[in-house]
Amino acid sequence: MNRTERGPRGERLAAAYLEFAGCEILARNVRVADVELDIVARDATWLVIAEVKLRTSGREIAADALRHTQRRRLGRAARVLLERSTWAEGVRIDVVGIDAREDELRLQHWRGIAADD
Repeated sequence: MNRTERGPRGERLAAAYLEFAGCEILARNVRVADVELDIVARDATWLVIAEVKLRTSGREIAADALRHTQRRRLGRAARVLLERSTWAEGVRIDVVGIDAREDELRLQHWRGIAADD
């Protein structure tokens, strides 16, 4: 599977997981404040930005791939979304990490990661 196929596959898996966990998917691959957001969802009273990280090789786990620069950009997008929202109490940034190596698939969900300012 090449890189262009992996991204959408990971996002489909993450969206299905989030729906199973009780989130309503509002948008996928949307641009806010010049940042592409993988998934925007609603979880009770929170607006959720879910960043999806899929790894098929290497030693790094998927969630470790979220770098300082990306955290800062996600924080900026979260502020813009909250300003636009009329119903959300807040915005939560989550990471859905998918490690798909060999014949094993492991999904982890980290809620409320800190956005670097």
